[in-house]
Amino acid sequence: MKVAIYARVSTTDQNYEGQLEELNALAERSGWEVVEVYSEKISGTKATEDRPELKRMMHDAKLRRFEKVVVWSVDRLGRSMRNLVLVLTELKDSKIDIFSYKQAIDTSTAMGSMFFQFLGIFSEFENTIRKERQIVGIRKAKERGVRFGRKPTTEAQIAKIQWMKRNGASIRAICKEVKVSPNTVYSALASNI
Repeated sequence: MKVAIYARVSTTDQNYEGQLEELNALAERSGWEVVEVYSEKISGTKATEDRPELKRMMHDAKLRRFEKVVVWSVDRLGRSMRNLVLVLTELKDSKIDIFSYKQAIDTSTAMGSMFFQFLGIFSEFENTIRKERQIVGIRKAKERGVRFGRKPTTEAQIAKIQWMKRNGASIRAICKEVKVSPNTVYSALASNI
């Protein structure tokens, strides 16, 4: 069986050599052929597109360059449940199995497949809880008088925008000086007409 090894540590002062040593030994004991090793020093909370080696591995998975991804631990693939489920789903869609050494999870087995499905359920549950918390938090903030959205433009800002434009300033210069967006400048100038 052709496998890929993925190893990750979060900071530059950490070392993934121990992971690679153990995973290569596991592959040898299991009779797996390691066709590629992907290793990086980057936070697991980052999205796939922000992690070059994970992105490269996912691309190679779509090309079916290997049949299984071997990792030290499931959290090496992703620290957030959302990112982890996205990676696992994409690998599953490419018919690539995952073996996690530390948790002894192999998605090619019935138990590993069941665990994979549980991850999806937990991810959906986590999203629902987060949305409920956001709704409650926004409602409570509004009750305390917190305003959401852009800050209103003050009369002083409008006067300065109009004065600067009359004196030949460009829209970009006005935005920079008054610290407002171009839309705010255009609105302030339109109110002067």
